[in-house]
Amino acid sequence: MKRSRNFRPLTIGLIGASAFALAACKEETEQATAYPDLSACLADASRGSAPVTEEQCRVAYAQALQTVNDSGPKYDALAACEEQHGVGNCQQAENPGGGMGSMFMPLLTGFLLGKMMGGGMMSQPLTPTKNGTFTTPGGTQFNNNRGVATVPTSTFTNKSTAGWNNAQSAARSTGGFGSTMKSTGGVGG
Repeated sequence: MKRSRNFRPLTIGLIGASAFALAACKEETEQATAYPDLSACLADASRGSAPVTEEQCRVAYAQALQTVNDSGPKYDALAACEEQHGVGNCQQAENPGGGMGSMFMPLLTGFLLGKMMGGGMMSQPLTPTKNGTFTTPGGTQFNNNRGVATVPTSTFTNKSTAGWNNAQSAARSTGGFGSTMKSTGGVGG
């Protein structure tokens, strides 16, 4: 039996349309740089090796610190905080209700910087997890708190604190800052 060639353009068209549709579903990404503290960002900016200025470092760090203080997890006991964030990774905090008793919260162990398409800056705090990784408020986990990686844009837009309160189950690993990190002189993962 002879094959019909009438379906070839249709088949090629469907394959092309499928590839285009799959590409449209791909999540947008941003290049992000993680710093363990403000001084590391300022040092890179002063050498010209950071994608940001010293002032942008200061603003991003202040935003990350504010996010942790305002919406970071608070625990009634040091042991409860250290259960989620690891021994030595918690600090005493002011009681948000102004009441008596101690509150504990994870330390800010870094911050993540990204540039939006329009050139504006985005930042997210990084806090430690009990398994030695670092997480954003939305639960994106990283192996390291220093380096450059490509991350989903949602890493910056997801302000949920689910990742802080239950880093093990809420985290979505991206493999960045450890397995796909471009070295910036930091600790490898």
